[in-house]
Amino acid sequence: MNIVRQPIRQIDEIEYEHFQKYGENAYGVSAEELKGILEEMGSEQLYHAEEHSYGEDFYYDLMVDDKLVGKVLLLKLARVYQLDLMVFDAYKNKGYATEGLRLALLDSNLMDGQTVRAGIPPTSPHQQEMHQVLVQNGFEKRNGLYYLNFKKRYVVNH
Repeated sequence: MNIVRQPIRQIDEIEYEHFQKYGENAYGVSAEELKGILEEMGSEQLYHAEEHSYGEDFYYDLMVDDKLVGKVLLLKLARVYQLDLMVFDAYKNKGYATEGLRLALLDSNLMDGQTVRAGIPPTSPHQQEMHQVLVQNGFEKRNGLYYLNFKKRYVVNH
């Protein structure tokens, strides 16, 4: 397996199908948000947009034998990076999510110091698998979310 960093956010046909199938329950996107995303992508079901990409974000394609098997997105939100990880149905349960996330964290240099956050919606059909992937990559569960390099912002002095 290898990862390929993309300069801009892209959604291709395989991710579009994945998002249609799992968008609401696995990513916590509302039906209205999902409808807006799908309309924006248009009838060709592709999305290749510089206006939705930012230089501090990391967009990775997970590749096995020249086939796109999934994606890792690390999106900068204020002081943390938000993780979005997907492995397409035909390639699940082969360790690609765990290895792909490990490679993305190394390549992005976020492993050492930057806080990375991930959530698993309670409606996700992949809760157990995602929990395992995150724990194997050093994430800790805190207050319902998973964090790598968690930093406390406030400390109460007595």
